[in-house]
Amino acid sequence: MIKKTLYPKTKRVQFKNRAVITEKLDGSNIGFFKVNGELVIAQRNNIFLIDELEENKGMLYKGLLGWIEEHGQDLKERLIEGSGFFGKWIGMGKLKYPDLDKKVYMFAKANYQKGEIKNLYYDHELFKYPFENQEFPDYIGIVPVIEEKESFPDIETLNDNYDSYKVKVNRNVEGFIIAQNNNVNKYVRMKNGKLQNHHE
Repeated sequence: MIKKTLYPKTKRVQFKNRAVITEKLDGSNIGFFKVNGELVIAQRNNIFLIDELEENKGMLYKGLLGWIEEHGQDLKERLIEGSGFFGKWIGMGKLKYPDLDKKVYMFAKANYQKGEIKNLYYDHELFKYPFENQEFPDYIGIVPVIEEKESFPDIETLNDNYDSYKVKVNRNVEGFIIAQNNNVNKYVRMKNGKLQNHHE
């Protein structure tokens, strides 16, 4: 086990540009990579090899050990050496998702080289490339896309989108992630299960 944070903290909305808006799922960041033929799992500040999970099971996200036992070998075989992805592990947050049927929802693809993350991309069209033959596993979801816009939305537009989307999915929504020019910003409306205004 290595103590290290791979995924950087997401900054809040601060500037405007062309954007793709996705739902910000209430979950925990997780990453999966194939390195030297082994499946590497990155959660919070810990990085594990698949063979180290049993001895560290007290530190794992709830349900992760069983999910890895079911899908880990297949995922290792499907990932291209040095490639992987980041996603949200669903089920440990305050919000529930009756309309989502996966435990992991991918939000970025990346490469792992010499202990560092390279080529981190949020473009959904690239999400298939970490996988052999560009075949996406059916046990991994992709964060829901809300809307694509020609310009970066202002807070009033995001507020309107939030209200409309919440009605559409008929459940609570934590907020949005806005990706543009391979940068991401977050728009947060629900914190610790309570609705609030977004603050820059």
